[in-house]
Amino acid sequence: MTEGPNPFGIAVIGCGNIARSHLNAIQQLEELRLVATVDIDKERAKRYAETYGADRYYFSHTEALEDPEVDAVSICLPHSLHAQVAVDAAQKGKHILTEKPMATSLEDAERMVQAAEMRGVTLMVEQTLRFRECNVKVKEMIREGVIGEPRRAIRRRLGYSRSAPVTWANNPEIAGGWVLYGFGSHEVDIALWHLDSPARRVYAQGTVNNPYWNDYDEVSVHMELADGTIVTVLLSVNCQQRSWDSIIIGTKGSMTVREAKDITIGDRVISTPLKPGEGLAAALKEFTSALKEGREPEASGRDVLKTMWALEAAKFSLKEKKVITTRELGYPT
Repeated sequence: MTEGPNPFGIAVIGCGNIARSHLNAIQQLEELRLVATVDIDKERAKRYAETYGADRYYFSHTEALEDPEVDAVSICLPHSLHAQVAVDAAQKGKHILTEKPMATSLEDAERMVQAAEMRGVTLMVEQTLRFRECNVKVKEMIREGVIGEPRRAIRRRLGYSRSAPVTWANNPEIAGGWVLYGFGSHEVDIALWHLDSPARRVYAQGTVNNPYWNDYDEVSVHMELADGTIVTVLLSVNCQQRSWDSIIIGTKGSMTVREAKDITIGDRVISTPLKPGEGLAAALKEFTSALKEGREPEASGRDVLKTMWALEAAKFSLKEKKVITTRELGYPT
């Protein structure tokens, strides 16, 4: 395994759409060296290796995990495949950065954490929104008491899409539900992260608007947090008047956050456009910094279990049409 000032050798597992963003970000970081690309499509694995300057390519993740120059992996696979590849990587002593959602079940997410902790390797989830200026500022201002104690929050991601961005997006067995796990893994996570309190009661409702998605494509997740704050997350892929924002109401004021645009508090507007180096690049930087410093990273697997519990509770609530609490669904320990 790499030590000292040498760059960490990394393999990117899965050469689909999101892998391009990971590979571009890796090229920006001197702390990382791209050792290998991995994909079951042999031509794609080779093409990505040649395009992004990998030393070599593999056709299975098990082959890549045997490579002694691979210190870490970036998992860019379909959602349902994250867990087993992460467990396999941990068992081989490799550090892990996985795309969101961490997994498609709480049980699988807990397996990932247990495997990583047992081998003493780092497990981080690529929760991009935590690394954007707008969200970092919001968390700082809430912590500083700018709006007093938070009491209510509404998070909206209302978009419009008539077709899947990847071939498996409308297959719930693989995606876990494109809206709940594809979008919700971002939006539930950032709502909980802003407010720094875990969910303890969850009620979710959903409806099928466009049958193409084979699952709920309109979802509302209502959460009561441990500190009493009430949070509602609204998700849609059928809204032509797109909205991607948060409203957070406290005891001394409120704020509106337009994702990667601005924050409004009273009459004051703070511009927070997306800048180079934010998001995924910043997440990878945090990953490598945590490895060098021997510390837990932001969005560690254990931390993201809070998000996975809320998503699982929402999934059960949608199915059973009732409120889910920590009595019905045990909280990760």
